[in-house]
Amino acid sequence: MLRGLCRSGDNASALRLLQNMESKAPLKPNVVIYNTIIDSLSKDQLLPQALCLFKEMKAKSILPDVVTYNTLIRGLCRLGSWNDAKVLWTEMLHNKIAPGIDTYNTLVDMYCKEGNVDEARAIFGLMTKRGVRADIITYNTLLEGYCLRGEMEGAEKILDIMVKDGVMPDVVTSTSLINGYCKSNKVDKALEMLQDMHRKGTHIAPDVFAYSTITDALCKDKKFQLAIQLFKDMQDRGMAPDVVIYNALLDGFLKNAQIDTTISLRKEMENNGVAPDIITYSTIINGLCEVGRPVEAVAVFSCLVAKGLRPNVTTYTTMIKVLCSQGLLGDATKILKQMADDGCSPNQRTYYTIIKGFLDANDLAKALDHLHIMRSQGLAADAVTQSLFLRFLTDPSVSDKDKALLQKYFPEYDGEEKRIENE
Repeated sequence: MLRGLCRSGDNASALRLLQNMESKAPLKPNVVIYNTIIDSLSKDQLLPQALCLFKEMKAKSILPDVVTYNTLIRGLCRLGSWNDAKVLWTEMLHNKIAPGIDTYNTLVDMYCKEGNVDEARAIFGLMTKRGVRADIITYNTLLEGYCLRGEMEGAEKILDIMVKDGVMPDVVTSTSLINGYCKSNKVDKALEMLQDMHRKGTHIAPDVFAYSTITDALCKDKKFQLAIQLFKDMQDRGMAPDVVIYNALLDGFLKNAQIDTTISLRKEMENNGVAPDIITYSTIINGLCEVGRPVEAVAVFSCLVAKGLRPNVTTYTTMIKVLCSQGLLGDATKILKQMADDGCSPNQRTYYTIIKGFLDANDLAKALDHLHIMRSQGLAADAVTQSLFLRFLTDPSVSDKDKALLQKYFPEYDGEEKRIENE
């Protein structure tokens, strides 16, 4: 009954049934009963309730087992509560409960996501020392941790250990290595890995993500012909390009002012039934802005709502940049207001863009107004944003009134002004 209630997501009824059991002497719940409900609560992201139940079972002298700890540690890691997960891990060892492969894999994953690959490697060493054999999940998680940090020597060492231990690499292993090589600007190594995957046959054949990753790296490296060649090779092998790989190509071509190629690729994208997403349009808007075609950028932005797409913070910030570059500061301010109305919070980059627009137009008062709004929303002006105001302190054309206004917002600039004058 408990399993059925938990599987249907009815945790409230499961808890009532637990209370009913406890009120009847012959039906005292055991660790399996508690584990069932704790697991259900954790999966439904009701971890506080799961932890309360965990404390309750210990208070009633029902000892948690490896399943209990695995469930809670996994749930805490899923929520990013690393410290609480470590506390439970320590408690588990203190209670002499032997961790299983699931426990170790969860911890390795946690430390890798923290960026602490050394600690993840230490956990790997501990499990090996305790005689727990690592599986493909352990190796892939640890290898990906090294790849995400760009530490490819460490990743290659894990690959060697993996093969030596008789665990055969799979498509996840190879894709992680490809991603790592691309992040480390070793595209040639990524291409070698891709070819190696093809040679090993269908069980490890590269997927669209592998192609997208390399294509993006090639575009950033301005190797467009090779990117197109790879794109065609992917299609020849029967794989349909997705929106991610199209976005990578569009971004690369736009940043290098290859507008005709971009337009052609965009048409091909829609002809192939791949719907552009907000990243596609943000890429196009930014690219048109970069090549000095702001009118077209505004036109693309205007059609987003009609297409049922909500602009994200990058799209809005790009549009504010376009309008500021055209001196249309009133329109830029309207876009900023529209962001708030649409529930999209401006970030530091957004405010930096509009503040710079007003300062370029020598409108110090409006720039400071937006600085005030920025601060009121809990966003601190970074060093780059603050540096925009420095030129006004030493500019002889700026009135004393404006300088006094500036020093009201940045009282620490008074000394900075004197330092600059002395230099």
